[in-house]
Amino acid sequence: MPTTFDVRALESVIRVELDDSVPEADRERMRAEWVDVIEQDAAQPDVTVVGALRELPHSTEMSVRVVSTGSAERLGSLLASEVTLAAIGELSGSALMLHAGAVALDDGRVIALVGPSGRGKTTATQALARELGYVTDETLAFSADGAVVPFRKPLSIGQHPDAKTQVPASEFGLRDLPAAPLELAAMVVLDRREGIDAPYVEHVPLLEALEEIVPQTSYLSSLPRPLRTLVTAILSTGGVRRVVYSEADTLPALIDDVLATTAFESPQLVDIGVSTKDCDCASKLSPFETVETPEADAATLYRRANYRDALTVDDSLVVLSGNRVSVLEGLGPVLWFAAEDATEAELTDAALREMPAPPEHIDPAEVVSATVGELIQAELLTRA
Repeated sequence: MPTTFDVRALESVIRVELDDSVPEADRERMRAEWVDVIEQDAAQPDVTVVGALRELPHSTEMSVRVVSTGSAERLGSLLASEVTLAAIGELSGSALMLHAGAVALDDGRVIALVGPSGRGKTTATQALARELGYVTDETLAFSADGAVVPFRKPLSIGQHPDAKTQVPASEFGLRDLPAAPLELAAMVVLDRREGIDAPYVEHVPLLEALEEIVPQTSYLSSLPRPLRTLVTAILSTGGVRRVVYSEADTLPALIDDVLATTAFESPQLVDIGVSTKDCDCASKLSPFETVETPEADAATLYRRANYRDALTVDDSLVVLSGNRVSVLEGLGPVLWFAAEDATEAELTDAALREMPAPPEHIDPAEVVSATVGELIQAELLTRA
């Protein structure tokens, strides 16, 4: 008989069904890994994840996911990933989601520990959650007003993404969540370095923070106003902090520094607008396919490439394409705005109108041509 249990994952109930090809002892072990978030007498699940140690056909039902592998140890890790992916997929378009660990103070303030795989999020979360409430070790979801959705999944321990051991927070003795409502109070980028005797906290400038944070988001482009929503969240927490440290056990002593507010002048933000034409077309090409780009000539027209959202931050322009953010300064924003089926000569005219006069020894047309080439290379402009 298969082993079936339901778990609370973010705002979803995910049913895990372990096929009888998995030995009973392994099925019981995997169930025990999720003991902290098992839902008893749950209603109909939002998604069912089926795990097996034999090849199973993919389900035609959107709400059923199948995980097949030959190793019980690897199956546990893949199940954890699939449950997480199912949960974040259910929140697509309604919440900001960060690839982050998180802990909560007794008053409900939540600290997000952001970083890619291998940055030490789980180790840092484990060190902090012995004194603070354990919120999640991998995916932090919160609404536009900062309300946090906990995901107290088992901690994923190990170096290889597909072979991590899943350990429930209760087994590590991590603290429960506080009774107070959870609200995001700080975003922290982890920066673990060797030889840091005195760990420290520093603030990250907003544009630099966006370049760090955006790649660590899930379904950001599915939000109605993705850049404005993310920037507002960052500013509401006093900006992004970077914690530079060597050992995770030094992190609890930095909590006050992380939460300390620093006076800063809020940037001027102007929404450029959301594009409905954004397409991650490059990802659909095979490794052997290329996109033919016509050679430029005097009559070549340039236009903005497909993008999801754009926002000016003071004098800089931030463009979101798929899950990639680009920051343009100086001549870049001028050319991006002017590129409405414009020739290179028309772009040069726009640059001369909008930018300070260049030194006499500088040829504006050459500078514009070089910058246009860079914007095409960055997939921000395209030839019509």
